Amino acid sequence: MSALSIEHLTVHLGGRVVVDDVSLSFARGSVTLVVGRSGAGKSVLMKAAAGLLLRSAGEVRISAPPLVFVHQDPALLDDLDVLHNVLLPARFQTKNSGTSMDDPRAWLEQLGVDDVAHLLPHQLSPSQARRVALARALLLRPGVLIVDEPTTGLDPQAAADVDEALCSVVDSARALIVITHHPRTVGRMLQMPKSNVVVVQAGRLSAAAANEARA
Repeated sequence: MSALSIEHLTVHLGGRVVVDDVSLSFARGSVTLVVGRSGAGKSVLMKAAAGLLLRSAGEVRISAPPLVFVHQDPALLDDLDVLHNVLLPARFQTKNSGTSMDDPRAWLEQLGVDDVAHLLPHQLSPSQARRVALARALLLRPGVLIVDEPTTGLDPQAAADVDEALCSVVDSARALIVITHHPRTVGRMLQMPKSNVVVVQAGRLSAAAANEARA
């Protein structure tokens, strides 16, 4: 069953077409790598699908809400420790919906950052900060989780830690979408069940490039 469907999505930015008539669907339990060179339109495509950018045309249907987008910048609040950064969005959600909240420390432990729960953001390594941002997103119980360039700017070991964290949150009820241009991340994530590659070139999908990326 599709968790997220995109139909004929087009985005204009600065007077030019950045995403051109793209149609895609993402199934529950799937892992999708959205890849392409810098400037190809992959992040714009998924930000428009998430409602973070205006669409010029097209439709988006979210069948497994909520959709949560994890930006490349972790955007942690400087004056809150890790635990309270993770808790903040979920507290608003549970207050408004009346639902219960998962244990944030369980997500921090699963992502390998439970030992930094008491630290402030400036005390974290880049890899730790990105895993904390991932824990914050997961506490919202997303049916669709989009993660934008999770390993950009990280050294190989730090990138491997983030890749491992992403693999650990694959869930049969969730569509996981990872935007990346890093071959190691693609290779690692393609080892997961129900994984696939979508290649964006000049704002369009490229089937030939997708087969090449998988190989």
